[in-house]
Amino acid sequence: MKMKYILKAIFAAAFLILITGFGGCMDITGRGRAPLERTIEADAPHHLRTGHVYCMRGWLGIFSTGMDALADKIDKTVGAPSASVANEEWMWLRKWIVEEYNKGTIKEPLVLLGHSWGADDQIRVAKHLQNANISVDLLVLTDPVTPPPVPPNVKRVYCVYKSHPATDAVPFWRGVPAAVEDPKTPLLNIDLRTANVGFDTSGITHINIEKSDLVHNMVMEEIKKTCPLRDRATR
Repeated sequence: MKMKYILKAIFAAAFLILITGFGGCMDITGRGRAPLERTIEADAPHHLRTGHVYCMRGWLGIFSTGMDALADKIDKTVGAPSASVANEEWMWLRKWIVEEYNKGTIKEPLVLLGHSWGADDQIRVAKHLQNANISVDLLVLTDPVTPPPVPPNVKRVYCVYKSHPATDAVPFWRGVPAAVEDPKTPLLNIDLRTANVGFDTSGITHINIEKSDLVHNMVMEEIKKTCPLRDRATR
């Protein structure tokens, strides 16, 4: 019984951090600040595609380590400049994007990507960017848990999630579809429980969906559509 109250207190404290932004400029994971600078290094030899891609880990940045692996794949394999950010750094991320945009260093397709609460907070980042008159070319959501409606400055929304009808009423360890403020915003929700995506999704859960190489492949194909190859001959 005592353990139950301790767990409740932990979840309450975590929820307070998430909704207040108390941790917005912190990194409690021990990984250090996200390497955002590499997303504006268009001249790096392996950055064959345009873009600035920001992947966000979930709850307090402790989990969702698959976002780190995905960011590295996008950066080094797809060739679009990408970095992974801890969820509690979301307020710093939005500030950094605005500053770099105003300096002219962010001028290529902007992609926001997140898992779980990191997906929810990427929508909040997009909302802040709307207030700064900055468009988001692609928003990729992986198993969002309590997502607010996506603002109209987002040009396209791609949401991959897996529904669990027996437990989805509880806003932990679930994935739900996204919604948009403007019905004209292109939105694609893919439920891995019911959709035919060409591979077995029975073993996918909220805590491993962002680690799945096959889900990574789905996401990377969408990023390729948004971040075209650079014309090196004209540089």
